[in-house]
Amino acid sequence: MSKKVIIFTYYWPPAGGVAVQRFLKFSKFLPEFGWEPIIITVDNGSYPYLDESLVKEISPSLRVYRTKTFEPFEFYNLLRGKKGKSLPVVSVGSHNKKSFFQTVSEYVRANFFIPDARKGWVSYAVKQAEEILKNEKVDAIITTGPPHSAHLIGLQLKEKFNVKWLADFRDPWTGIFYNNFLPRTESTKQKDKALETKVLQTADLVTVISPGMKKEFESRAKKIEVVSNGYDEEDFQTIDNRQQTIDKFTIRYVGNLMASQNLENLWRAVSSLVTRHSSLRLEFIGRVDDAVKKSISENGLDSIVSYLDFVDHRKAIQLMQEASMLLFAIPDVKDNEVILTGKLFEYLASTTEMISFGPVHGNAAEILNATGRKKMITYNDADETQKQLVSTLSYFEQTRTVFKYSDNKHQVYSRRNQTSILARHLDAL
Repeated sequence: MSKKVIIFTYYWPPAGGVAVQRFLKFSKFLPEFGWEPIIITVDNGSYPYLDESLVKEISPSLRVYRTKTFEPFEFYNLLRGKKGKSLPVVSVGSHNKKSFFQTVSEYVRANFFIPDARKGWVSYAVKQAEEILKNEKVDAIITTGPPHSAHLIGLQLKEKFNVKWLADFRDPWTGIFYNNFLPRTESTKQKDKALETKVLQTADLVTVISPGMKKEFESRAKKIEVVSNGYDEEDFQTIDNRQQTIDKFTIRYVGNLMASQNLENLWRAVSSLVTRHSSLRLEFIGRVDDAVKKSISENGLDSIVSYLDFVDHRKAIQLMQEASMLLFAIPDVKDNEVILTGKLFEYLASTTEMISFGPVHGNAAEILNATGRKKMITYNDADETQKQLVSTLSYFEQTRTVFKYSDNKHQVYSRRNQTSILARHLDAL
């Protein structure tokens, strides 16, 4: 007989993007390992974008409860001069000039909503969970953040029902890089840190996505384990590892590119090569910060660059597979060694060649090394940037094909494998 686990996840289809993938996929595979997931999420949440195609991935047998929430984003966006309650996803670290109202609204968002502006969901989620916990046996609960206000749900339910609680961190909390760009007061920082510590010390188990995050939290957590992000093998069933003849060499980035990911050495390298390699193209799938676009333009690349806004997950996978080379970039910010984006694992599963930028001793670099991909390049290493680009382009010019990896070193990161690890931790609770 299956054991039951309630999962509190703010991001759930039709929400789009990376944040929704982790527990959408865990909920898909958990029944194989003896756990029945029950989802509690929001109805009509505040999402950067929507992906209706992900709704089809929800099992008809999965119980999903959608609750009300109270969020100030419509008012916040009015101050920003926008309509609706969607949020910007690439504004942090941007050098764009802000209006007075945008400055004020950013201050309010940074200091009046601790830990975040989605805390208005907590009371509704707790109420829904109480109904379930009072009427049936539930063996564990999972809260996942961001938004880290979701962990406040776990705190309340742990205190009232003493249920086994796993707190999952997809990103750091107080140490997340974009906090460095927000006008947070010392009082805000202290209150936020106190909440973070209380969650870490109260949860029966904390799971994180990288060894670096484990190191950051382990001195305060009761128990902590790494459960990586990954890729769903079924998403890549149409993958074709055969070398196919192509006319254009397309370096493609899939996702949102922030100001802190401005790869000036790459733009210079591409600019120096484009006259000799007329087939060279740059393509960005997602939202790109204006500062990055400006830098690309200043390097004379307007004629070979194209920008396409958000696409659904299935299309994103296809574009990863069809690229000549995938661009991967860890934000160039303080403590970026612990940053491990979910995109990396789907890039690996695509078997497409990559050019990667970030800390050479970080968690992402370790995975690139372990899976036999080209090594990570620091942002200021112009020589290695040129070397990797020339090497891959030369192979293309000689063969008119693109290189595809044929080994299976990335398979340890399949969603099924990572779900088996999660299930073992739940069993141990």
